[in-house]
Amino acid sequence: MPVAEVDNNPLFGDTDITAVAPGIFTMGLQGNSLAVETDEGLLVVDSGPSPSVVPQALAQLREHTDQTVRWIVYSHGHLGYNYGVPGFLAEADRRGEPRPTIIAHENVVRRYQRYIETAGLQNHINSRQFRRPIEEFAPVPTLTFPDQTYRDAMTLGGPSRQVRLLWAPSETDDVTAVWLPHERILYGSAAVIDSIPNIGTPMRTMRDAVRWANTLDSLAALNPAVLIPEFGSVIHDVGAEQLAATSAALRWLRRAVVERLNKGMGVDDIVHDIDYPTELFEVPWMRQAYGHRDFIVRDIVRSETGWWDGNPTHLHPARPDVAANARAAAITDKQAVLGEAHRLRDAGRVQEALHVVDLLALATADFPEAHHARKLKSELSVLLAKDAPSYVSRSFYRAVT
Repeated sequence: MPVAEVDNNPLFGDTDITAVAPGIFTMGLQGNSLAVETDEGLLVVDSGPSPSVVPQALAQLREHTDQTVRWIVYSHGHLGYNYGVPGFLAEADRRGEPRPTIIAHENVVRRYQRYIETAGLQNHINSRQFRRPIEEFAPVPTLTFPDQTYRDAMTLGGPSRQVRLLWAPSETDDVTAVWLPHERILYGSAAVIDSIPNIGTPMRTMRDAVRWANTLDSLAALNPAVLIPEFGSVIHDVGAEQLAATSAALRWLRRAVVERLNKGMGVDDIVHDIDYPTELFEVPWMRQAYGHRDFIVRDIVRSETGWWDGNPTHLHPARPDVAANARAAAITDKQAVLGEAHRLRDAGRVQEALHVVDLLALATADFPEAHHARKLKSELSVLLAKDAPSYVSRSFYRAVT
């Protein structure tokens, strides 16, 4: 998740340096970046969204430790978390220190290659999801590939402090969690966020709910005394319980979805049919601040079925503009459509109004009712954004305006 603008945005956290334990610090570079003192130097997890943020962060960190940065570890391969690497390299050069070694899970390399290949697509997605003009994104991202990779686990540090890097596939297939066994401190990385797991983000590739649950169970088995999430406050004493409870919620939801798929239900019917148990979903760490339950349902369905929704109209559809213009042309009383959309909006049935207004709003033909419909659609999207708990939902609604 790249850096985004402030709007109760869960991607933003405290920018101060916080001591979690002696020689172990969180830094607000992007969420909870991590710094750990070892016998061989400082290990830093995630370098931040830009080289420009590094000098201030390092100046603050130097108030707590003057160790040389020995390693920079990528928590995962999403854009934005490690654009700050050149700032760390420049600082090492300025201080006459050896270049830090950059370490990541081996799948980061493949992800970075894909991001370069699909740079235009990534820019369009990020522009919508994070509400930034597309012109702010580089045509091709400047990525620093890791110097060293690992597959399942890797141990760094020395006799006084061992640091274990653990493959923790969850939000992505290249997540690295960090385990300090002597201190029983776990940095959960992208596997642990301060809200419901962001599975099924509307414009992202599929994220496997069962794989994420398996990772959470593995991390819970470590029985951490302290759990540092990627975003949110440090968790003391109950980290294992929270990890296990999140896993249980994901497994429950998969069972609920598969049960309905086995009955022949379609995805939209499933979304509206599920009643969520409060003991699993009405808890602080499952709040829908970034992701949403509906998104998870849709991704689980996507993992088990194809793209077709069962409607013959959608099997080999006409080009979208052709289909939209045909629908609009078939409506002889276009004002009645607009009137019904307004009536539904005024009755508080905003989502239904959005469905109705699309009968005209999607048309590319130039007629007054289409212009009115598009304006109304923008207004309806703003109304839905105001009530949406999920940052991602708010972003995509506002991308229409």
